[in-house]
Amino acid sequence: MHSIAIFLFSICLLFGCAATSKITAFRDPAFATKQFTAIVVFAHGMPYSFEFERQMCLDLAPTPCDPGKSVLPPTRQYSQYTADEVKKYLKASGADAILVIARVADQSDTRYFGTIEDLSSSVSATASSSLNFYRNVALWGGAADGAAPMPYSLPEYSYTRIAIGQLGLFDLQSGNIAWLGKILVGGQSRDSITPEAFMYSATSKIVRELRASKLVD
Repeated sequence: MHSIAIFLFSICLLFGCAATSKITAFRDPAFATKQFTAIVVFAHGMPYSFEFERQMCLDLAPTPCDPGKSVLPPTRQYSQYTADEVKKYLKASGADAILVIARVADQSDTRYFGTIEDLSSSVSATASSSLNFYRNVALWGGAADGAAPMPYSLPEYSYTRIAIGQLGLFDLQSGNIAWLGKILVGGQSRDSITPEAFMYSATSKIVRELRASKLVD
C-alpha cells in the first residue's frame, strides 16, 4: 500500500510572517517632562476601531486606559456631542490625555506568480522525503513502501499590504498636542496582512514608543 503526503507550511522564519511597524514622531518641548497617568484612546478610519481601542488599552496596562467608544458611545455621531458633553464625559473617565489613531491610507496587493509544476518525491525501498522552499511556502513530500515519484502542482502568490496612520497624544487640560507622529505598518505574507496582524503590530509599537518617550509609565 502506497502512502504519500503533502503538507504546506508557512516559512515565517525565512520570509517574516509578522506585520512590522515603524513610527516617526515628535514631542512638543512644552511637554518634555510630562508623563500622563490615564489615557482615552480613539481610533478612526479602520474597520475594527473598537477592537483596536481595546487592544491599545490592553497593551498600555497597567496605565489606566479607556476605549473612546466606551467614554463617548457611538449611539450618535461625535459631531452631535456638544463641547460641554465631551468635556464632561472625558473628565468623568479620569483621563489626563487623549490618544488619537487615524488610518489615512491602506493598500494591499495579491499577485499570482504562476504554478510550480513537476514537484516530486522519490523513494527507496524504505522511505525518503524532501523539503523544498518556494518563496512564501515550504513543500514537504514523503513516501514509503517503494512508491513511484508523483508530480504535484502548486499555485504561487505574493501578498503585500501597507497602511499609514496619524498619531496624536493630546493633553486634556490644555487641549494642546504633546506628541505627534506617523505610523507605517506593512506585511509581506498572507498571515501578516490580516486586520488582526496589523492591529497587534501597530498597538504594540505605539505603546513601546510612548514608554520609550516616558509619556506613559
